[in-house]
Amino acid sequence: MQKHIYIVSQAGTKPEYAAAVEDGVRDFMAMFPEYEDDYPISYLGQWHSKKAIINRRGYMSLPPDDRSLYIRTTDGNYLVPYESTSWSMAIAKYSALNHGRPDQIDASMLLELMESDPTVANIPQIDIHIVKDDAFAMSGGRPNNFVYGVGQTDKGFVLSTKRFEQMYGDNPEYLREVIKTITIHELGHVFDATVMGRHNVANRDGYGPHCDCPGCVMRTDTRAKPNVLTNDRLARAAHGEPPMCPECIAMAKVHFAELSGNFKHMQKAALDFNLIRRRTRDYS
Repeated sequence: MQKHIYIVSQAGTKPEYAAAVEDGVRDFMAMFPEYEDDYPISYLGQWHSKKAIINRRGYMSLPPDDRSLYIRTTDGNYLVPYESTSWSMAIAKYSALNHGRPDQIDASMLLELMESDPTVANIPQIDIHIVKDDAFAMSGGRPNNFVYGVGQTDKGFVLSTKRFEQMYGDNPEYLREVIKTITIHELGHVFDATVMGRHNVANRDGYGPHCDCPGCVMRTDTRAKPNVLTNDRLARAAHGEPPMCPECIAMAKVHFAELSGNFKHMQKAALDFNLIRRRTRDYS
């Protein structure tokens, strides 16, 4: 089954950041060459459909109960639900405002919109939202401050570039590598590489399951900061090694195989994972 990977961005996001995300997606998929053709990658920028905006007359013709999700623009028109990146970002900004965070994006809301997007039924997809504002995510009913990235299995992830720009903006090449690293990390979550109960996986800090293997890009970034994960990834790349540990790669292959619906792929992936799990106790 083919599943598109769509990259969209908030207005004002620097093009070079989107290019870094796209490179990160390609680096991730290179670990799974048998599935690369099944996941075509498209950068859509500030995407909108042909019916993304309606005028006031069109809005007033709607049944009153259908108007709640429409967003009024400064020129008096209305953004139609799910028909543009501008609409999604506006909803996420409004949700952040309701949480007392007027200068942030509610990443959890963007993930909810991915879940409820009606186009997903017709076009199976993984969505990546790049935002230039600070982002937060809800956890246990409370917001987590300033998340770098947050993902949801089989749906997609949100990546905020603001903190990266503040920390590494004086070194554009390194900043690009950091963005690539976090992209690979979040895609690992999207494709379920760190399933709880797996060897070397734990949820020690409440940010979800992460890998404990030294050097693996799937380590939690609260204990291994973005620059640490990036430096490890670059060091491994210099030796021709992938950014994820053998167990994370094998587990993600199990998930890819399950999504493919191919029984032979699923059987082989499960056997390979069990073999690697038995052989691999430490990773360096």
